[in-house]
Amino acid sequence: MSIRINLGCGPKYFEGYINCDFNPRVKADKYFDLETFPYPLEANLADEIILDNVLEHLNDVPRVMDELHRILKVGGVLKVMLPYAKSDWALQDPTHKHFFTERTLEYFCEGFAGINYYAKEKFRMLKAELTADNYTYRHRLRNMIPFRNSLRYFLFNMYDGVYYELQKI
Repeated sequence: MSIRINLGCGPKYFEGYINCDFNPRVKADKYFDLETFPYPLEANLADEIILDNVLEHLNDVPRVMDELHRILKVGGVLKVMLPYAKSDWALQDPTHKHFFTERTLEYFCEGFAGINYYAKEKFRMLKAELTADNYTYRHRLRNMIPFRNSLRYFLFNMYDGVYYELQKI
């Protein structure tokens, strides 16, 4: 049986997952603080862990990454959704403590040529992609801009989020 965990689920309760949150006002299967280590989850437990707009709210990102590595089975996948650092979504929320680009989680992956001593354990990067919302007319218009992928280096709000998939090795 595949064990899947939704950490920091908030109002996004997923059937077939162990949904975890700190807030007793949301529906969850387990309640605990993601700032307190170790998490009350067994080592090598999960085939998949989801963090949907959670990591940017936590104080110690390297420690969280080590803890997620501990909980995942070898070959298990960590799926992380974050607001893109160069977007209003990242900057407008006063509870965000960190900002992420499409390269940030490389610091926790094998083969990264930069500084990668922040966490003990390493992941394999499976996917790192920028995402764009399509909710409003402004989003849809922005998404039609040619060369948007290159313009992101010079302009804000070309993308809204970053999606990662990392594998425990």
